[in-house]
Amino acid sequence: MSLVNLLNVSKLGIFASQGTLQTISHNISNANTPGFSRQAVDLVSVPGNQSIGGGTGVQIADVRRQVDQLVDRRLEMGTGELGRLQTRERYTKMIEDVFNDMDGNGLSEGLTAFFDAADTLADNPGNAVARFQVVSKAQGVATHFNRMTESLGETTMPIDREISVVLQDINVRLKAIRDVSNTIVRNEGTDPALDLKDQRRQMLLELGQIIDIRSLEMENGDVQVMTSKGQELLVDSVFAAELGRSTQLTSTGYMGLSIGDRELDPNKVPGGQLGALLEIRDELIHGPNGFMTRLEALADEIRFQFNRVNSQSAGRTMATSMTGNISLGNDLTTALADLETDTTSANYQKGPVDADRVTDGRIVFATGSGRTLTPVSVNITTSMSLTRVQEVIDELPGVKAEITIDKKLKISAENSGSTIGVVVDESGLLAALGVGALLGGRGAGDMSVNPELTADPDRVGVGRLIVDDAANPTRATHDDANSQGALALGRLRSTRFDLFGNNATLTGHFATLVGELGSIINQDTESLTAQKAAQDFLADMRESISGVSLEEELTDLIRFQRAFQASSKMVGVADELMQTIIQMV
Repeated sequence: MSLVNLLNVSKLGIFASQGTLQTISHNISNANTPGFSRQAVDLVSVPGNQSIGGGTGVQIADVRRQVDQLVDRRLEMGTGELGRLQTRERYTKMIEDVFNDMDGNGLSEGLTAFFDAADTLADNPGNAVARFQVVSKAQGVATHFNRMTESLGETTMPIDREISVVLQDINVRLKAIRDVSNTIVRNEGTDPALDLKDQRRQMLLELGQIIDIRSLEMENGDVQVMTSKGQELLVDSVFAAELGRSTQLTSTGYMGLSIGDRELDPNKVPGGQLGALLEIRDELIHGPNGFMTRLEALADEIRFQFNRVNSQSAGRTMATSMTGNISLGNDLTTALADLETDTTSANYQKGPVDADRVTDGRIVFATGSGRTLTPVSVNITTSMSLTRVQEVIDELPGVKAEITIDKKLKISAENSGSTIGVVVDESGLLAALGVGALLGGRGAGDMSVNPELTADPDRVGVGRLIVDDAANPTRATHDDANSQGALALGRLRSTRFDLFGNNATLTGHFATLVGELGSIINQDTESLTAQKAAQDFLADMRESISGVSLEEELTDLIRFQRAFQASSKMVGVADELMQTIIQMV
């Protein structure tokens, strides 16, 4: 080997050692940088001519990130589920607080207190305080529903607002990823941007916690990021999607999602923080089996059952008229069977009348003066409209029926000085229209006690009119000592009803609701714990592959320092040899 070749070999050794030492220094300085991947130098020998003494040195073939694509992909896939579960944990605890009865002042206690008051009234039907207690405890039940509905609404609105904030955050992150990818692609052929790739990977992990994504790295250094089901492109080096709220409403009554100028199917974002917010709002709270929907259904059942008992009962004093506390709405000519009564849509929207509660059946009224009254009956069918119902009741002798200006059904004794009551209502019409009702309102949020009873507790349905023949009555008697109405209210405590595929008492339905919420929270907590453990395991595995070990780096530092010194020594040897030859000449 010539002295010139010896100098070249030594020079290449110095350059290789110097480059490796620079990479080691870079690794050490980024040992605590989140998402940094250890960089490794690949050294290759420079082939030479055997006739001149072997190889011609060493050179750096590549500087690469030390990563395992499979581990990184698994981490990415898990971040979406982790973000979803963390968000669910935050909001399900808020929902749990709405249904919490642990302080002894919840809906279950309110229902129990009402039934206890009804039993007390049944024991002493003439007690004015007991009648007032029934009205007071009924208002307590209504207040519980009001409060719970308001609290759930106060939970839903921040969720909906947070969805808008999250969408803006996603857009900012997508644009940042696009810009980084564009820089990487432009430099990939000449100067691979290893640090930028680490930064992009960290940005993708952070994005993955917000919206569930899948990424695909390209040969040119670009990365295509799509929704987890691969149906929507979110970002690459030249494109960044724009997510927002659309004007089209979802099935739960909220603004939907858009991507660009198109609707974005919420099913395409099943995970991440955004997916969890949509789940909680549109499924857990307002879904067909959601807690708001089921709370409203329970309130509807309680209102109707309480009203059905009270509408067929008589107060301590008979009334001259009964006015429904439910507005009939504007659709008065459609058959009851065809009226809109959807109870599973957003915020429990439905028609003003519980038409689905009405069945074909007989209503027996009783009118007259004094304690002895004359029964009159009418057959109600679901093919009748509200207008027709008013007409057939108005045709009864001694009975006047009208629809008031504020669209309520009013039934009065036609003759002056007469009173009117109800012997039996087999159709459930009166309870559905709020005539002789105990509770009013169209949902859990506006449930309240009939103001007629608040003003005069004597009108609480304590007893029942006594007839001479139940099948074909000709005489009805009012007895203010009768307690059959109060007893019927008390029996509702143990009566079972079908709601959401479950047959239970009213308090049992609420207990089931609370139990299912607790089960969901417990399941989410266990899933979150397991997901965190899985992510921590993958993070530790990645750290063992891509993390910087200071001990290893220091060992390499010494090794390549010695190599650098050896190559420098070879330059000195070559220089001495050159000086010797010159002196010889």
